[in-house]
Amino acid sequence: MSLSITNSGLPPSTTTSTTSIDPTKNVEPLAVRVMRLSKPALYQNIPVYGEEESSSSVDAFLTGQSHDMAIGDDHSVLSHLLVLPYSFGNVFLGEIFSAIVALHNQSDQILHDVILKTDIQTATQRITLNVTDQIDSNKLELAPDQSISRVLQHEVKELGNHSLVCTVTCTDQNGEKHNLKKVFKLPVGKPIDLKTRFILGATHDEYYIVADIQNQTPTILNMTTVDLEPSLAYTVTNMSNLHHENSENSLCEPWRFIRPTETTTYMFYLKPRKEATFEEIHSTPTLGKLDIVWMSGFGERGRLQTNQLPKPTPSIATTNLGYLPDLRIFCMRGLGQCQVEESQKFSIRILNCTQRPMDLSLSFDNIFSKREQFLWIGIISKQLGRLEAHHTYDIDIELVPLTCGLKRIGGLKLTDLSMRHTYDFDDFHHLFVLPKIVH
Repeated sequence: MSLSITNSGLPPSTTTSTTSIDPTKNVEPLAVRVMRLSKPALYQNIPVYGEEESSSSVDAFLTGQSHDMAIGDDHSVLSHLLVLPYSFGNVFLGEIFSAIVALHNQSDQILHDVILKTDIQTATQRITLNVTDQIDSNKLELAPDQSISRVLQHEVKELGNHSLVCTVTCTDQNGEKHNLKKVFKLPVGKPIDLKTRFILGATHDEYYIVADIQNQTPTILNMTTVDLEPSLAYTVTNMSNLHHENSENSLCEPWRFIRPTETTTYMFYLKPRKEATFEEIHSTPTLGKLDIVWMSGFGERGRLQTNQLPKPTPSIATTNLGYLPDLRIFCMRGLGQCQVEESQKFSIRILNCTQRPMDLSLSFDNIFSKREQFLWIGIISKQLGRLEAHHTYDIDIELVPLTCGLKRIGGLKLTDLSMRHTYDFDDFHHLFVLPKIVH
């Protein structure tokens, strides 16, 4: 038994799937038909902007003058062309599934005590659906060739295969009880596919979050909102909206059109709040969560919220005896770019993650600096002294890049003199070195 699927929503034209009756077997007194509510569909296309005779191409582009004959109003993906409902069988996460269940008395006698029960069976739970037309089903009678119908609605909140289970009981004129159960399969898919990436910023505890959103529906989606709700210790800047934050031009709207299978990228920049303390920043394991809102061609709204996004794994040094984090190093101050042969100062913070005090000594790995082609100057080695458990130590270091390009800053060695363990930090910062400008 199958169920025809179209898009759910407004005033219904209907697509129908009925139960088949084998004439070689005993015919059930009741036939069950399930019809999913559908609606008219219009041709969709992204607006094409062109210039008018009285304006330049740049002015036309900025004012959003659309000259696509298939498009109705400017900035709308809907045209005036009516088409058949698309892609029967698709049910997507987050939408409202609406259907009509019809019962038809195909026997030649009156049926008494007709009761209809409908449930949605998912992989984790069974949900009873309430009909919108509430009556006392125990007093329902169906004359021969008479039909009744009920409207069902269900908000799809899970992925995977769903089953619409229709159970009907009735009693014929001879007092014999009949039971009928029909199951209709509803595969539920994802409307969008989301992939996130994390990029460390130039200074400590700054992050870039890149979100790639792919449209997996058969229609164009209008991305009305793609925001990042940061954790309490961070502030966020939406890098995707910088070009239109202070603009009133029609093309600088916060939404974007995404065609089927097309992917759009959004970027967010996070940095610690000025009033946030060191303990608040490092006790927060997450950066925030994404809030995504979209609309289909007829204005049907969909929404997806992610779980809290965890912080990327920081640079951790371990002892030679195990894999527990002992020391962490953070770049608290330093530029992300400079000119070649121009000295650069960095302020680093050392955190003792153990339960014991450490007697630390600082030195540098000349092999690493030679490979990356920079030279440490100023402090070459230093006795840092006693660092208590869960305490920090700040120190300034200085280097000179010898060649141009992107440099990995590292090669620090911290030695715990009491335990005779050495910790290597080979990559705690990046520096982009530019050629020297000659005036």
